[in-house]
Amino acid sequence: MTPQTNTGAETIRWNLSDLFNGLTDPKIETTLDAAEKKVEAFVQNYRGKLADLSAAELLQAFKDEELLISPLYQLSQFAHLNTAADTADETAKALEARVDEALSKISNQMVFFNLELAAMSDADFAKFDGAPELEDYKYPVYQTRKNAKYNLSEKEEQILILKSLTSSRANQKLYDELTSSFQFEFELDGEMQPMNGSQLRSLRMHPDKDVRRRAMQVFFERYADNKLVITHLYNTIVKDFGLEQNLRGYKTPISIMNTHNDLEEEAVQALIDVTTESYRLVQRYYKIKANLLGLDDMTLADIYAPLPQSPKGYNFDDAKALVLDAFGSFDAEFQSFAKAMFDENRVDAPVTPTKRGGAFCSSSTPDLKPYVLLNFTGKLRDVSTMAHELGHAIHAMLGRNLNLSTFHAILPLAETASVFSEMVLTDYFLKRETDTAVKQALLTNKLEDIFATSHRQNMFSRFEMAAHDRINGGLQSSSDLCELYRSELKNMFGDAVNLTDEYSWEWSSIPHIFQVPFYVYAYNFGNLLVLALYQQYLEEGDAFIPKYKKFLSMGSSAKPTEIAALVGADISNPEFWRKSLKYIEHLIDELEETL
Repeated sequence: MTPQTNTGAETIRWNLSDLFNGLTDPKIETTLDAAEKKVEAFVQNYRGKLADLSAAELLQAFKDEELLISPLYQLSQFAHLNTAADTADETAKALEARVDEALSKISNQMVFFNLELAAMSDADFAKFDGAPELEDYKYPVYQTRKNAKYNLSEKEEQILILKSLTSSRANQKLYDELTSSFQFEFELDGEMQPMNGSQLRSLRMHPDKDVRRRAMQVFFERYADNKLVITHLYNTIVKDFGLEQNLRGYKTPISIMNTHNDLEEEAVQALIDVTTESYRLVQRYYKIKANLLGLDDMTLADIYAPLPQSPKGYNFDDAKALVLDAFGSFDAEFQSFAKAMFDENRVDAPVTPTKRGGAFCSSSTPDLKPYVLLNFTGKLRDVSTMAHELGHAIHAMLGRNLNLSTFHAILPLAETASVFSEMVLTDYFLKRETDTAVKQALLTNKLEDIFATSHRQNMFSRFEMAAHDRINGGLQSSSDLCELYRSELKNMFGDAVNLTDEYSWEWSSIPHIFQVPFYVYAYNFGNLLVLALYQQYLEEGDAFIPKYKKFLSMGSSAKPTEIAALVGADISNPEFWRKSLKYIEHLIDELEETL
């Protein structure tokens, strides 16, 4: 199925009226004006006074902060969703820039709040410690106090916030706009066809190896053609990140994300090391797949190739029904939450020339349901992506009783519901499928999803760690970065896959390493965590579900170790991660049994 085939997704567009009624809604100006007035009152009421407040008064300060910020978060979400749906919409982009600037300005004015809370003496803080009024804010306050040593002075923090608009954030936005603007001409079925990056990358799943390989050459050539700009942007973003690391006193660049995630350095390194050890599983699998494909020269362009007898494709309604039925087999509430996303027009599904590639779930505040963006081309993998993003949506809806400060899950736990939902879908498929060819397709897709979410993200993390280290010692050329990335590809795939030259440029096409450095290990963390949790569900049955829902409903209201412990996971133990890898071996064994 080519990206041009009608899938039924063409009319599935989201309705953002829960947020605002279009880009000219007068409520936009009202929201911006109100925020400006509220922040002035907030500063007047609380600046320099936190130590003198009672616990009840500090609780009111938190609530005032949320009343001020929530409408801006919703406006920011509205602008972001509009630009994602149409990256060429200048009005939406202008609004997004304006809201970013407003949020930056307000954050600047409110920076005193956490700084005062962090700098408060133990004697002054004693009346807040353990106060029942502040129970719902206990963890954010703990984090603020714990990380006080990384804070700068109020004036320095304000300068960093202001400078980010024209430094790191400006460079990140330029990268996003540049790469989103890439349009391609590709010969398919005897004629030249216009495609965006998402459509071209979907050809990695084309049955013809010539199409797959040509598509990836065309795709990465565009990034190579823009190497001057992209390499400069990456060097600048990394250097800016390193400067802030040094200013704040973090041990290493990745320490910034580890601190944000409230994870010990040793735990994260154990995750990276254990995953790297298991690259042998990746190599074992791709040798099997090369055999299934009948390829003697398997390349990276072939790693997502469909099997000869794999399903041809799905229309949108069939995919939707499969996902909802699978969720229903797990839990009725999960199914109900997912169904509401479609019933309330909170999903945007078609591929369009100027739409942002990939898929995501967006949630801003606890009182509003989330939105999901897809680029649905009808592949089996797109069905899995639908389940993944709806899992995120369910996670957000289960956190609807949290406050704004604790609503969004800590990054390492943010992927739990999404990946778990994929596994529910896969299990639903496998239990009902008797055809060997279809089973092979399901198993290969699931294994490839696992490797993409764990081992591939681990490879990105290792690349980032090395790249940041090198760039902080001196700017790196595009050739330097390509060579470094190629070495990581070799570590992961060994001799199971041929590394063609164009894939050395893949680093330049990975948005996360530009937008949020060291974000990607959270995918690996969440994925391996889910492998263990899903095995636990298979063993415990329905008794597991209430614990799992409690886990998801916690948001970021406690330490990740405490939240994981609710379902019996010890994330600080390297052996826990090794146990989770056994599930992967089981899937590979199951695949081998079909040969």
